[in-house]
Amino acid sequence: MEWSKYNHLFFSKKSNSYLLYSAISNMLIELDEEDYQYLLQIKENPTILDLTQENDKLLYNGRFFVDSNETEKNKILLSTLIKRYDNTRLSLTIAPTRGCNFDCIYCYETDRPNITMSQKVQNGVIDFIQKQKQIKNLGVCWYGGEPTLAIPIIRSMSKQMIKLVEDYSAVIVTNGYYIDKIIDELYDLKIQALQITLDGMPDTHNSRRMLKNGGKTFEKIFSNLSALSKKDNINVTVRMNVDDSNAMEYIKLYRYCKQNLNGKINLYPGFVHNSSGVCKVESCYDDCLKKAAFLKKIFDSDFIYTSDIYPFRTEKMCICNMRNGYLIGTEGELYKCWHHLGQKNKEIGTIFADKIITNGNNFANAMLGQDCLFDNKCTDCLLFPSCSCGCPDMRQQEINQCIPAKSMLEDFIEIHYLVKTTQQTKEK
Repeated sequence: MEWSKYNHLFFSKKSNSYLLYSAISNMLIELDEEDYQYLLQIKENPTILDLTQENDKLLYNGRFFVDSNETEKNKILLSTLIKRYDNTRLSLTIAPTRGCNFDCIYCYETDRPNITMSQKVQNGVIDFIQKQKQIKNLGVCWYGGEPTLAIPIIRSMSKQMIKLVEDYSAVIVTNGYYIDKIIDELYDLKIQALQITLDGMPDTHNSRRMLKNGGKTFEKIFSNLSALSKKDNINVTVRMNVDDSNAMEYIKLYRYCKQNLNGKINLYPGFVHNSSGVCKVESCYDDCLKKAAFLKKIFDSDFIYTSDIYPFRTEKMCICNMRNGYLIGTEGELYKCWHHLGQKNKEIGTIFADKIITNGNNFANAMLGQDCLFDNKCTDCLLFPSCSCGCPDMRQQEINQCIPAKSMLEDFIEIHYLVKTTQQTKEK
């Protein structure tokens, strides 16, 4: 038995008590002076931990004390690898078109041709899925370009895929401008979730996410969001891409959404990275401290609590490092990362080849290059159990991918403590 290396214990002046956090269980315990002194004794000598005593049992069940730190790390690694290499699940991101009606200032899809999937490619995608005899679950993300420019393709392919796999679900990443054209079909097409972007209040948003002809987009998108808020069984998240030029409009947009969208649509901050080298925004948020400072500021000023504040157990995987995860381009080419769409030198294969993977080097580098599972600095980090390890592609570019809590853990734990105790007080 030993003290978990994934614990954090400190004295909180704001709560006037000791707080003990476990990144393995995500439990948070408040300790008075007597409990704290007893905990120090057990930490020094774990053999005195008595599992017949309720408090000691809580410390063990909450993973504050573990049989072996090495074993706990290996359990996390094993669980992650099993999920990554699960051949019964197929995760596809499909780009039915490369075309887009927007001209966003930070778009990483440079030199984007207006290509739409041919019928041959659509048929090829269906054949590709049918060849995966072992799959029991199919998850699809409609992507682009702007996928709602190809609604007939989404409609046709969805109906075919629903018939192929009993356990089928889909999400769509869209700018939201044309979602009204498909809104009444979302349930039948099993599109269960949507991600739509607003970059601030109307003037700011319209200066960053404009139509190709420079036209405004905020009013139309918000009208569509209002319609979506009246739909049941559809999870809609609004992403605000944050950088220095629009950061403090987050609070205004948060209030506006809360007041006008029936409280059913969640807003979250997405931090702009200059991963492509062509971003035109004033200043990206490329380090965890800057992100953390933003999250703390919106909480301190307006009590806005985002999911990134308190660490939570999360999977360390995306299609990039999933054995059965692919991005299918408009011409049937295969990639391992959304950032790579349209980049010939990043292709890993094609849906039309008998041997799916035709570029083993790209495939291996995407799956394992700079993988956090093989980085001792990551696996020994206090927050490793609660960290997704970020975007694998950005890790390979050496862009900081640490979660915001890494740089302000005690502040964030105190915020979480305050939120929870406030909720408990209200419930009483």
